[in-house]
Amino acid sequence: MFIWSVKLNRNFLWGICAALCLSIGVAAVASSKDTTDVLKNTVNIKAETYEQQVELLQSFGYEAEPQPVLIEEIIIPAEFDERYEEYNNLQKLSGFDLSKYKGSRAKKYTYRVTNYPDHPNDVVANILVYGNKAIGGDISSTALEGFVHGFVKE
Repeated sequence: MFIWSVKLNRNFLWGICAALCLSIGVAAVASSKDTTDVLKNTVNIKAETYEQQVELLQSFGYEAEPQPVLIEEIIIPAEFDERYEEYNNLQKLSGFDLSKYKGSRAKKYTYRVTNYPDHPNDVVANILVYGNKAIGGDISSTALEGFVHGFVKE
């Protein structure tokens, strides 16, 4: 039978607690990395040309026709209502954030998606472009019982 006896100094215990809290804090900050930073490192958001816009869609796994079927000028609302907040949450899942562009004019390019599973003819991709870079977008179905999601599907 062995008996161990340990006498710990109060300052030593506080030091261990502080080190543990610090390491937990660092781990939490490192794991909550902003998806926008991840996006900037993995996806080219340049969207000056149709080719760059199609390449953006390809980086998310979507194939699209080489020319947009529709180009519109839009104004991102200065104040987001509940519906636009929900739409912006879709953007955040894909690494974008439209709140930085409140009240700004942008262009929306709509492309026909050609490789969406189980929907060969009724899915489009909308890319929102400000200046020469993509600031957001979505994938949506034009069918009666359609859907809308960000470039990254939940």
